Amino acid sequence: MITKIIKSNKVKCIIIIGFILIILLSFFSFSGEKEEKKHHLILEKIYQKICSLHPNPIPIDNNFSQNVYNEYFEKIDNQKIFFLQKDMKDFSFYKNKIDDFWINGDTTFFNITAKRFFKRIKKSESICSKILKKPFSFEKEEIFFVDSGKHLSYPRNDSEWIKKWEKYLKYLTLLEIMTSIDQNASVLKNRIYKNSFISREKIAREKVKKYIQESLRRKKKLDLFSIYVNVITSQYDPHTNYLSPKEEKTFDLYMSGQTEGIGIELQDHKGYATIVKIISGGPAWKSKKIEVGDKIIKVAKYPHLKYKNIVGMLLEDSINLIRGKRGSQVKLIIQKKNGSLKEISLTRDLIDKKEVFAKSVILLDIKNRNKYGLISLPEFYFNPENKYGRNASEDVKNIILQLKKKNIKGLILDIRNNGGGYLSTVIEIAGFFLGKGPILQIGNKYKKKILENNNNSLLWKGPLVILVNELSASASEILASSISDYKRGIIVGSSQTYGKGTIQTVYSLNSFLFSDENNLGSLKLTTSKFYRVNGNSTQLKGVQPDIIIPRSINNFYLKFMEKNQKNPMKWDSIDSVPSYPYYHDDINNKILENVKNKSIYRLNRGKNLSDVYQDIQLLENDFSNIKKISLNWKKFYCQYKKIKIRNKNFQNLKDYLNRYELKNSPLSYEFLKNEEQKEWKVNLIKDSYISECVNILHDFNGL
Repeated sequence: MITKIIKSNKVKCIIIIGFILIILLSFFSFSGEKEEKKHHLILEKIYQKICSLHPNPIPIDNNFSQNVYNEYFEKIDNQKIFFLQKDMKDFSFYKNKIDDFWINGDTTFFNITAKRFFKRIKKSESICSKILKKPFSFEKEEIFFVDSGKHLSYPRNDSEWIKKWEKYLKYLTLLEIMTSIDQNASVLKNRIYKNSFISREKIAREKVKKYIQESLRRKKKLDLFSIYVNVITSQYDPHTNYLSPKEEKTFDLYMSGQTEGIGIELQDHKGYATIVKIISGGPAWKSKKIEVGDKIIKVAKYPHLKYKNIVGMLLEDSINLIRGKRGSQVKLIIQKKNGSLKEISLTRDLIDKKEVFAKSVILLDIKNRNKYGLISLPEFYFNPENKYGRNASEDVKNIILQLKKKNIKGLILDIRNNGGGYLSTVIEIAGFFLGKGPILQIGNKYKKKILENNNNSLLWKGPLVILVNELSASASEILASSISDYKRGIIVGSSQTYGKGTIQTVYSLNSFLFSDENNLGSLKLTTSKFYRVNGNSTQLKGVQPDIIIPRSINNFYLKFMEKNQKNPMKWDSIDSVPSYPYYHDDINNKILENVKNKSIYRLNRGKNLSDVYQDIQLLENDFSNIKKISLNWKKFYCQYKKIKIRNKNFQNLKDYLNRYELKNSPLSYEFLKNEEQKEWKVNLIKDSYISECVNILHDFNGL
């Protein structure tokens, strides 16, 4: 009957289909126009905020425009593998116009580049599919450049583009082959190795095919607008960032150490949101119905209970659907590992991200039986909007009280890799060791404010060591510098801390909107600098420890430090705080100097340690100098083998240092009952930095 109607009304059907197409095109046009207006509004609001509040205004001119232009393409196509020279010729028309677009909230440049970018990704999928259908030949003398520097250029035409993709895919295939070859086998003849390469080529190529399909699928879902906006904001300083609504939620989780959800961790595996971890005590764990390896197919949020298919969805979007307010419900369709489907209903709860919370252990020095407390604080976490939330200052306070009951003789506060957090939290923690008084200054030469801790009671009066490294930043530097300036304890670590002496405030871009229909996200804006009580900024220079323990991976960390970022704010100083309370006296200075000198003597007494550090430094420099790789199988193998030998030597040197330093301070460990950080416990026992900190506390008690 239906078939008959369609045949007898063919003209009508065509008219109806045409009408539907017009409606669809109108919808997509309206949808695109709506998105463009939203982008315009975001740019407009960010520009207004930055112009009125940023402490370091910059010229918005052609130089600004060219910097944004170059950095934007470096971000989205650093291997120059998507765009062609003719694309760049088209884009170059806008190279000196981005400054005007920024002032006026104009999205023209972004719209044109984004459209072309996604078009090129789609074409790249087709190119890669064709290339990977045929076996690679590894006899040719070809070079693949692994860096994104001056050696790379955009393809001149489609033929060069295809050739560039072929080299890249061949390089990935060679890597896959090498990982499958048994490197511990005795050296074989070249002919046999060639056969080994050929026999593994097909399997390796299939793996590369799956990898590249997944990589390009993710590229198609890239939030290109956030990248574009953040290239613009980074011209002012490295920490002024636009946070899209998705990034906003991630940032809130990072700062609070908590989220509301069902207690699972997900990874994107070939388009499926796959469960890789179930958090103990969470709703998923309590249900006993979910296992690692299960895939979430559909999600339904109460009260509507309308299922949404999340297969192929960007992982962040899937996570946002699954998360929700504590006490609310969510339904999931799970694909079990055996292929069966299962419907599960869960009530969301508060989930702790336990790895960011303060943790502690009692260290027993076997030589003299003294007990010392160690507190590891990965972040200065706090959630002002969540009454159930954890607070770093409260957690540290409770741990110190517990440790004091154990009659510890000294305390180590480990803030290595601690990137900062809330200002109020670090002031309170500094007060545990300094009592009432100034902790830091904020502002500039012309206008400043002194921030004080107002609590009179000293929570810990005994020997104190603060352990830092190159990634101890911001709030960590406030704590370390205040302890250093008041001569309250010994700062131990690498040659300097990160060097971030700026303060950021998060502003919602939804202010003055008449509805919440569009969430525009937030702007994390640098609003001022902070200064030590001695008047110096920590910007760029960081905090210099009293005792420097050379690191074996300095070069790796250095490139992430503030002074190596683009457009960092400059170092400066202001007047010091008028008075230094409590600890700044000659007797205390003499004790600290004695302890410091003993530690330096210990670290220097190894006859060959300086040579070991020098060897490590040379190996690190060698790592960073690899710019190109041969795609000839024989040369590739030789280069790969050299790298592997070098890696082994590098690890042997690091192991030697650890063994040497650990044997000088044998320790046993007493973990508090509520401590669940298994990985931390394992790593702690191998940590030679902690051993030297114990030696330092031992020296304190001997004076």
